[in-house]
Amino acid sequence: MMVLRTKAVTSLFVISLLLTSVSLLGTPLAPSASASVPSPTSDVAKHAFAYINTIRNYFFCVSSTCKKNRASDEVASGKAMKALMAEARALSGKVWPIKERAVATKFVTDVHALSNAYLAYPKESSAQAIARNTASIYYQSANVGSDTYLMTVALKGGTVKFPQWSVGAVAVLYAMQLDTQALNSKSATAADALYASKNLENEAATLSADANGPNAQFNTLITTFARTQLTVSTNAIALLEHKKATLSNGALSALSTMLGQQFTQIVTLEKKLVKKK
Repeated sequence: MMVLRTKAVTSLFVISLLLTSVSLLGTPLAPSASASVPSPTSDVAKHAFAYINTIRNYFFCVSSTCKKNRASDEVASGKAMKALMAEARALSGKVWPIKERAVATKFVTDVHALSNAYLAYPKESSAQAIARNTASIYYQSANVGSDTYLMTVALKGGTVKFPQWSVGAVAVLYAMQLDTQALNSKSATAADALYASKNLENEAATLSADANGPNAQFNTLITTFARTQLTVSTNAIALLEHKKATLSNGALSALSTMLGQQFTQIVTLEKKLVKKK
């Protein structure tokens, strides 16, 4: 009997990620960069934050004002998504300075992932597919924000600060936490478990790419956690699809327990680094 239920869900982690993530909605992710900086990424750094917040304002509206303007906000979010894609295409044809090369490449990748979820969202009819695309829009928009912040800092020659950078990684971790909760639900069916496991597999891969922050220890922790989650999810999916898993039930259970320990390490360090500012 495979043990799908991980021991990674802790109230402390849920509350920490929820507060950190919700605080980003409806507010600027970071200030814009100066438009006078001569760089292939200067226009991106200048406009991308506004585009991201326009998209988030539509999908994650929490105020009475935006709820009254759903139609106009939908149109605005569509224009913002097209503008981000135009910026991604423009960057794809540029030769970047070394200091911006890696983050510009990641920006392009994250914008394409955001666009895929955005375009798929209105075409889906199942609750699970809608939830999956909504989650992707949530954490990929945050990832694009982190990418833009890093470009902004590179353009200005400043120092990367953990709270501003971490919005992307924290959003992915939050989405993973929700899928872990769904996986652990007593009412979860085999189909629910398979859906959650596949989401976690994708999210783990995304998280691995987010280990480019200013704190080496945090980068290592999320990389290790992502690797563990990927192993657990891959084996869980194999068992749920009645295929041969590479790990025994005992080994899979042990890794699931390890996920809980890794979660605790991540949230402890994250809270410490955010307080330092």
